[in-house]
Amino acid sequence: MMAHSQAVVVGGGICGLVAALLLKRRFTNVVLIEQAETVGGLFCSVKDSSGAAYDMGSHIPNATGIEELDKILFSDADSGSWNKISRLCSGNYFGGSWDLNSPFPDATKLPKETYLSGCGELINCTELPDTDLIYNYCVDSLGVVFTESIVLPILEKLYGKDAPLKELTMAAGLFGFTRILALPADVTANLKQLPAFDAKLGYQRESDFQRRKAQDNLSEVTYYYPTKGEGIGYWVTQLQQQVEQAGVEIITSERVTQIVHHNNKVTNLMLANTERVLKCDFLFWSAPPFIALRAMGLTPSRGQVTLRTALIFHLNFDRPLLDRNSHYLWVWDPDSAIFRLTLYPNLIGRSTHHHISAEILCGPDEVSSFTEAEIIKQLKEMGIVDSEAKLVSGHTQVINNTFPVPTTEFQAVNQQNYETLTNCVDNVVVSGRFSGKCWRQAEVLIEAYESIMRVADAS
Repeated sequence: MMAHSQAVVVGGGICGLVAALLLKRRFTNVVLIEQAETVGGLFCSVKDSSGAAYDMGSHIPNATGIEELDKILFSDADSGSWNKISRLCSGNYFGGSWDLNSPFPDATKLPKETYLSGCGELINCTELPDTDLIYNYCVDSLGVVFTESIVLPILEKLYGKDAPLKELTMAAGLFGFTRILALPADVTANLKQLPAFDAKLGYQRESDFQRRKAQDNLSEVTYYYPTKGEGIGYWVTQLQQQVEQAGVEIITSERVTQIVHHNNKVTNLMLANTERVLKCDFLFWSAPPFIALRAMGLTPSRGQVTLRTALIFHLNFDRPLLDRNSHYLWVWDPDSAIFRLTLYPNLIGRSTHHHISAEILCGPDEVSSFTEAEIIKQLKEMGIVDSEAKLVSGHTQVINNTFPVPTTEFQAVNQQNYETLTNCVDNVVVSGRFSGKCWRQAEVLIEAYESIMRVADAS
């Protein structure tokens, strides 16, 4: 560590907060810059008029297996403030019915002729696909029939009817629907010993899945959800307190307007509102790379980028939810615009509220076409909410520009900007999510940790 060294973190989401703590152990001073009024990013919670708390998405963090990192993430893990979940229970709604044992759509619910034709193709797809396009990947893995009848309707639900669905990258598969259920349980268990079939089939039986975990010597993963009725926002609060107690300076409602660099090193940052100049020996950038390039006086790559709007109906009823076990559920059925449900009483482990969130991804001009009454009707028809239940309270969130449509153009622009930034200066680490290396929260945090460790070892 250099004498009187200073690190700057730009972006105050979960990754930025954790990076600030890790860097404070290795640099004398650390400053965190966040453009919004509060830190936390999308890991925030809101409350309705009755005090029920809801999250901006199904955020259920898990331990990473890295001791130093997990002690930061869950510093009060043994205080009773967290419900520790050894296995997330998730099911899916497809073909007009629920499968509460698997998150993967079941091809046997398709018309018999379609199903049999699809099985013929699926069995003959015996090689692992080698493509970055989600449509081509699924065709090479599942066959045309199952891709056209299962995958394309899901892509249309998530990314819109006008999206170039056959030009979407594998990032579109982050929701997990590249695997399906299709064959009898015994057949599936045997076929999944082959890599190509393991990649496209899901287990029907929990016992088969557990045997596979033991066979592959996979460690158990512990998931956490706050018990205090504050939603995942509790996690942000705990991390922010750690950051402040460590002596990190947090500056909110601020952005970087200029980045000074010399001899492949960032040396100073200028802030927009206060015109304050920050000395910078190391920069952790947890924001889109094109913003940094502009601040450096460079011209970022540009391309067509479409961002989806998250429309979330938070609902609290006077009767318990009918599903008492699932933590979150996927709605793959094309007849419903809902794509995910979060069942808070099951996550908390105990609750005085009977609350649930229903998420829709849509275009900003489509928001008004969805109503609370219609969503409640669907939840009752699906059998998640009691048909006699009355709405006690609720809250509707419209969050614009939350999820990019992952076209090849979007990926290429992102990659070019990331490479330009990291090749221009060598004392910058770009958060994994914005580098295009990973997306899931635990993976992003692990990648950030390892990147910071490499910088610390080199200092």
